[in-house]
Amino acid sequence: MRGRPITVDNMQQELTQHGTKDFPMSMDEQRVADGGCQGIRHWHYEVQIVLMTQGSAVFETPVGSCRIHKGQGVFINSGVLHEVILTEDSDSVYICVNFKPELIYGQPDSVIRRDYVEPLISGEGMQFFPLADVPWQEEILGLLREMASVNDAQEYGYELALKILLCRIWHLILVNNRAKTEKLTAISFSDKQRMRLLIGYIHQHYMEHITLHDIAQAGHISRGECCKVFRRAEQITPIVYLNRYRISQSIKLLTCTELSICEVAYQSGFESGSYFTECFRKIMNCTPITYRTQYIKNRS
Repeated sequence: MRGRPITVDNMQQELTQHGTKDFPMSMDEQRVADGGCQGIRHWHYEVQIVLMTQGSAVFETPVGSCRIHKGQGVFINSGVLHEVILTEDSDSVYICVNFKPELIYGQPDSVIRRDYVEPLISGEGMQFFPLADVPWQEEILGLLREMASVNDAQEYGYELALKILLCRIWHLILVNNRAKTEKLTAISFSDKQRMRLLIGYIHQHYMEHITLHDIAQAGHISRGECCKVFRRAEQITPIVYLNRYRISQSIKLLTCTELSICEVAYQSGFESGSYFTECFRKIMNCTPITYRTQYIKNRS
């Protein structure tokens, strides 16, 4: 098992690929004192579960922090911004398992995803928590040690063995935190149906000049009700959603084409390069040019 430096982009998203497309999971042994490990604030789509094997370290997130010692661990959910802080234990080491949730649920429309993965990913109080001396947490720590042994040996069928152990860990977290994983924001069936129409219209017509009236018409509701539906379902306005979607599409053009900034703006639905740059800076915290430059630099 090896360690890897943590590299991030301008949005603090980690650039490291965890595992492969056909097996999206990695196990790394990280030395906290290494320059490419501690003090680097970052996030990733993968869920991370940590086992401290030597010394201690502090894990910090916007939703809380904790110090873990040898034999303890921590759970960091998908998309949670976090960093590892060095303590007086200069020789601290931890093993981290990073995996995409689809490794657990398989098919996108499966009951596993609907009932047992999405609730944990979105569950209140499930974004970050330590693994210490509670019995079910101790069992998870034992499974992590077993995963490390299986990963090191890499005997025939080891990927399957790792997935089985990972599913056992996921099951332990679920059954011991059922109240938290089921405490989700209630969105009515009617709102869900309307949002499918509204978002579908935005995704289909984002390159065009569309207004709040156009979006509302797609759902056969008034502009006021359209805003309320978006607030209930997404906690943002329809126009903010539209601009965020346009920015997400523009990133593909910035990184995969040589189009000018103005051309990217127009093809993403913005009426001017200046307004595109203004929206991009607000959402991405940098200009489109800076984003493209940093992307090219990271690739090289």
